[in-house]
Amino acid sequence: MNKRIKGEFDEIIYKGEKTPFSLGTLTVVGLCLLLLIIATFTQLNLAHYWFTPDGDAFFGIKKYQYIPQIPLVLFIAAILGARFGILVIILYLITGFFIWPVFALGGGLGYVKSYFFGYILGYFFAMVFASRVLFYDKFSYKSIAYASVVGVLSIHFCGVLYTGILGVFHLVNFSFIKEVLSTLSGDKIIYDVVFSFIFISASIPVKQFLWLPMKNYSKPKRDARTTREAREMRRIEREKAAGV
Repeated sequence: MNKRIKGEFDEIIYKGEKTPFSLGTLTVVGLCLLLLIIATFTQLNLAHYWFTPDGDAFFGIKKYQYIPQIPLVLFIAAILGARFGILVIILYLITGFFIWPVFALGGGLGYVKSYFFGYILGYFFAMVFASRVLFYDKFSYKSIAYASVVGVLSIHFCGVLYTGILGVFHLVNFSFIKEVLSTLSGDKIIYDVVFSFIFISASIPVKQFLWLPMKNYSKPKRDARTTREAREMRRIEREKAAGV
Protein backbone atom coordinates (compact mmCIF):
# COMPACT_ATOMS: atom_id res chain seq x y z
CA MET A 1 0.00 0.00 0.00
CA ASN A 2 2.80 2.38 0.93
CA LYS A 3 4.64 1.59 -2.30
CA ARG A 4 1.51 2.31 -4.32
CA ILE A 5 0.97 5.66 -2.56
CA LYS A 6 4.65 6.52 -3.02
CA GLY A 7 4.42 5.63 -6.72
CA GLU A 8 1.36 7.83 -7.21
CA PHE A 9 3.05 10.67 -5.33
CA ASP A 10 6.19 10.36 -7.47
CA GLU A 11 4.06 10.77 -10.59
CA ILE A 12 2.80 14.22 -9.59
CA ILE A 13 5.95 15.84 -8.16
CA TYR A 14 8.26 17.86 -10.36
CA LYS A 15 11.46 16.03 -11.38
CA GLY A 16 12.98 18.43 -13.90
CA GLU A 17 10.68 17.63 -16.83
CA LYS A 18 9.91 20.14 -19.55
CA THR A 19 6.77 22.16 -19.00
CA PRO A 20 3.96 20.32 -20.83
CA PHE A 21 1.20 21.86 -22.90
CA SER A 22 -1.93 21.67 -20.77
CA LEU A 23 -4.85 23.78 -19.63
CA GLY A 24 -3.10 24.23 -16.29
CA THR A 25 0.04 25.50 -18.00
CA LEU A 26 -1.97 28.04 -20.01
CA THR A 27 -3.59 29.19 -16.77
CA VAL A 28 -0.17 29.68 -15.19
CA VAL A 29 0.89 31.62 -18.31
CA GLY A 30 -2.05 33.98 -17.75
CA LEU A 31 -1.14 34.38 -14.07
CA CYS A 32 2.49 35.14 -14.96
CA LEU A 33 1.33 37.75 -17.48
CA LEU A 34 -0.75 39.39 -14.75
CA LEU A 35 2.21 39.34 -12.36
CA LEU A 36 4.45 40.91 -15.02
CA ILE A 37 1.98 43.75 -15.54
CA ILE A 38 1.67 44.29 -11.79
CA ALA A 39 5.47 44.30 -11.39
CA THR A 40 5.75 46.99 -14.07
CA PHE A 41 3.87 49.41 -11.82
CA THR A 42 5.15 48.17 -8.45
CA GLN A 43 7.72 50.32 -6.68
CA LEU A 44 9.68 49.10 -3.67
CA ASN A 45 11.11 51.79 -1.42
CA LEU A 46 14.38 50.33 -0.18
CA ALA A 47 16.60 51.71 2.57
CA HIS A 48 19.89 50.04 3.49
CA TYR A 49 23.50 50.69 4.41
CA TRP A 50 25.75 51.61 1.49
CA PHE A 51 29.17 53.03 0.82
CA THR A 52 29.30 56.84 1.12
CA PRO A 53 32.87 57.81 0.27
CA ASP A 54 31.90 61.46 -0.20
CA GLY A 55 30.32 61.77 3.24
CA ASP A 56 31.71 62.03 6.74
CA ALA A 57 31.08 58.34 7.44
CA PHE A 58 32.23 55.41 5.32
CA PHE A 59 28.76 53.83 5.48
CA GLY A 60 25.43 55.56 5.32
CA ILE A 61 21.75 54.93 4.67
CA LYS A 62 20.86 54.75 0.99
CA LYS A 63 17.26 55.07 -0.19
CA TYR A 64 16.34 53.56 -3.53
CA GLN A 65 13.09 53.18 -5.45
CA TYR A 66 13.16 49.82 -7.14
CA ILE A 67 10.84 48.19 -9.72
CA PRO A 68 11.18 44.36 -9.62
CA GLN A 69 10.19 43.65 -13.22
CA ILE A 70 13.47 42.05 -14.34
CA PRO A 71 13.66 39.60 -11.40
CA LEU A 72 10.07 38.59 -12.15
CA VAL A 73 11.01 37.86 -15.77
CA LEU A 74 13.67 35.43 -14.55
CA PHE A 75 11.19 34.02 -12.04
CA ILE A 76 8.82 33.29 -14.94
CA ALA A 77 11.70 31.64 -16.85
CA ALA A 78 12.30 29.36 -13.87
CA ILE A 79 8.61 28.49 -13.53
CA LEU A 80 7.61 27.97 -17.18
CA GLY A 81 10.84 27.43 -19.10
CA ALA A 82 11.81 29.13 -22.36
CA ARG A 83 8.88 28.12 -24.57
CA PHE A 84 6.01 29.25 -22.36
CA GLY A 85 8.08 32.06 -20.81
CA ILE A 86 8.51 33.60 -24.25
CA LEU A 87 4.76 33.20 -24.75
CA VAL A 88 4.22 35.39 -21.66
CA ILE A 89 6.49 38.10 -23.12
CA ILE A 90 4.71 37.93 -26.50
CA LEU A 91 1.32 38.29 -24.80
CA TYR A 92 2.74 41.18 -22.78
CA LEU A 93 3.80 42.94 -26.01
CA ILE A 94 0.46 42.27 -27.71
CA THR A 95 -1.39 43.65 -24.70
CA GLY A 96 0.76 46.77 -24.60
CA PHE A 97 0.66 47.39 -28.34
CA PHE A 98 -3.02 46.76 -29.07
CA ILE A 99 -5.11 46.32 -25.92
CA TRP A 100 -3.97 48.30 -22.88
CA PRO A 101 -0.99 50.58 -22.06
CA VAL A 102 0.75 48.11 -19.73
CA PHE A 103 4.30 49.31 -20.44
CA ALA A 104 6.15 51.56 -18.01
CA LEU A 105 5.63 54.68 -20.13
CA GLY A 106 2.33 53.85 -21.79
CA GLY A 107 1.61 51.66 -24.81
CA GLY A 108 0.85 51.55 -28.51
CA LEU A 109 3.08 50.72 -31.47
CA GLY A 110 4.90 54.02 -30.99
CA TYR A 111 6.47 52.51 -27.88
CA VAL A 112 9.17 50.94 -30.09
CA LYS A 113 10.75 54.42 -30.13
CA SER A 114 11.04 54.40 -26.34
CA TYR A 115 14.36 53.62 -24.67
CA PHE A 116 12.45 51.20 -22.41
CA PHE A 117 11.60 48.96 -25.36
CA GLY A 118 15.17 47.67 -25.68
CA TYR A 119 14.95 46.23 -22.19
CA ILE A 120 11.73 44.42 -23.10
CA LEU A 121 13.48 42.89 -26.12
CA GLY A 122 16.19 41.72 -23.74
CA TYR A 123 13.57 39.68 -21.88
CA PHE A 124 13.54 37.18 -24.75
CA PHE A 125 17.28 36.52 -24.52
CA ALA A 126 17.21 36.33 -20.72
CA MET A 127 14.24 33.97 -20.82
CA VAL A 128 16.01 31.49 -23.12
CA PHE A 129 19.37 31.67 -21.36
CA ALA A 130 18.11 31.50 -17.78
CA SER A 131 15.75 28.59 -18.42
CA ARG A 132 18.43 26.55 -20.20
CA VAL A 133 20.98 27.08 -17.42
CA LEU A 134 18.50 26.35 -14.63
CA PHE A 135 16.97 23.23 -16.16
CA TYR A 136 20.35 21.86 -17.26
CA ASP A 137 21.91 22.12 -13.80
CA LYS A 138 18.74 21.27 -11.83
CA PHE A 139 18.45 24.61 -10.02
CA SER A 140 21.73 24.41 -8.11
CA TYR A 141 22.94 27.53 -6.30
CA LYS A 142 25.65 27.89 -8.93
CA SER A 143 23.17 27.80 -11.80
CA ILE A 144 20.82 30.22 -10.00
CA ALA A 145 23.67 32.70 -9.51
CA TYR A 146 24.84 32.23 -13.11
CA ALA A 147 21.34 32.69 -14.52
CA SER A 148 20.80 35.78 -12.36
CA VAL A 149 24.01 37.54 -13.41
CA VAL A 150 24.00 36.75 -17.13
CA GLY A 151 20.22 37.05 -17.44
CA VAL A 152 20.26 40.53 -15.92
CA LEU A 153 23.29 41.62 -17.94
CA SER A 154 21.73 40.41 -21.21
CA ILE A 155 18.63 42.52 -20.54
CA HIS A 156 20.64 45.62 -19.70
CA PHE A 157 22.95 45.09 -22.69
CA CYS A 158 19.95 44.99 -25.03
CA GLY A 159 18.53 48.09 -23.35
CA VAL A 160 21.76 50.07 -23.67
CA LEU A 161 22.33 48.93 -27.26
CA TYR A 162 18.77 49.77 -28.32
CA THR A 163 18.97 53.19 -26.69
CA GLY A 164 22.23 53.85 -28.54
CA ILE A 165 20.58 52.88 -31.85
CA LEU A 166 17.71 55.27 -31.13
CA GLY A 167 20.27 58.00 -30.51
CA VAL A 168 22.08 57.27 -33.77
CA PHE A 169 18.86 57.70 -35.70
CA HIS A 170 18.02 60.84 -33.67
CA LEU A 171 14.89 59.27 -32.20
CA VAL A 172 16.00 60.28 -28.71
CA ASN A 173 18.16 63.16 -27.53
CA PHE A 174 21.80 62.16 -26.99
CA SER A 175 22.10 64.54 -24.04
CA PHE A 176 19.25 62.66 -22.37
CA ILE A 177 20.69 59.18 -23.00
CA LYS A 178 23.36 59.40 -20.28
CA GLU A 179 20.77 60.31 -17.64
CA VAL A 180 18.46 57.52 -18.79
CA LEU A 181 21.15 54.85 -18.76
CA SER A 182 22.45 55.90 -15.35
CA THR A 183 18.91 55.48 -14.01
CA LEU A 184 17.99 52.24 -15.79
CA SER A 185 21.39 50.52 -15.94
CA GLY A 186 23.41 52.07 -13.12
CA ASP A 187 22.99 50.86 -9.56
CA LYS A 188 19.85 49.04 -10.71
CA ILE A 189 21.98 46.23 -12.15
CA ILE A 190 23.17 45.29 -8.65
CA TYR A 191 19.62 45.29 -7.29
CA ASP A 192 18.41 43.27 -10.28
CA VAL A 193 21.04 40.57 -9.72
CA VAL A 194 20.35 40.31 -5.98
CA PHE A 195 16.57 40.20 -6.37
CA SER A 196 16.81 37.81 -9.34
CA PHE A 197 18.73 35.35 -7.18
CA ILE A 198 16.03 35.64 -4.50
CA PHE A 199 13.15 35.31 -6.98
CA ILE A 200 14.66 32.29 -8.77
CA SER A 201 15.35 30.59 -5.43
CA ALA A 202 11.73 31.24 -4.43
CA SER A 203 10.55 29.68 -7.70
CA ILE A 204 11.69 26.20 -6.58
CA PRO A 205 8.85 25.57 -4.05
CA VAL A 206 6.43 27.55 -6.23
CA LYS A 207 7.23 25.30 -9.21
CA GLN A 208 6.59 22.21 -7.08
CA PHE A 209 3.18 23.61 -6.13
CA LEU A 210 2.23 24.70 -9.65
CA TRP A 211 3.41 21.44 -11.22
CA LEU A 212 0.26 19.72 -9.95
CA PRO A 213 -2.10 21.70 -12.25
CA MET A 214 0.47 22.06 -15.05
CA LYS A 215 1.27 18.36 -15.40
CA ASN A 216 -0.35 16.66 -18.39
CA TYR A 217 -2.24 13.69 -16.99
CA SER A 218 -3.46 12.33 -20.31
CA LYS A 219 -2.01 8.87 -20.82
CA PRO A 220 -0.27 8.25 -24.15
CA LYS A 221 -1.85 5.71 -26.45
CA ARG A 222 -0.05 2.40 -26.36
CA ASP A 223 0.91 0.65 -29.53
CA ALA A 224 -1.32 -2.40 -30.13
CA ARG A 225 1.59 -4.63 -31.16
CA THR A 226 3.55 -3.68 -28.06
CA THR A 227 0.52 -4.52 -25.94
CA ARG A 228 0.15 -7.94 -27.58
CA GLU A 229 3.85 -8.66 -27.12
CA ALA A 230 3.62 -7.71 -23.46
CA ARG A 231 0.65 -10.07 -22.97
CA GLU A 232 2.52 -12.87 -24.74
CA MET A 233 5.60 -12.36 -22.54
CA ARG A 234 3.45 -12.50 -19.42
CA ARG A 235 1.80 -15.73 -20.67
CA ILE A 236 5.20 -17.35 -21.28
CA GLU A 237 6.40 -16.32 -17.84
CA ARG A 238 3.29 -17.82 -16.21
CA GLU A 239 3.78 -21.08 -18.12
CA LYS A 240 7.43 -21.26 -17.04
CA ALA A 241 6.44 -20.60 -13.45
CA ALA A 242 3.83 -23.37 -13.63
CA GLY A 243 6.41 -25.78 -15.09
CA VAL A 244 4.67 -26.20 -18.46
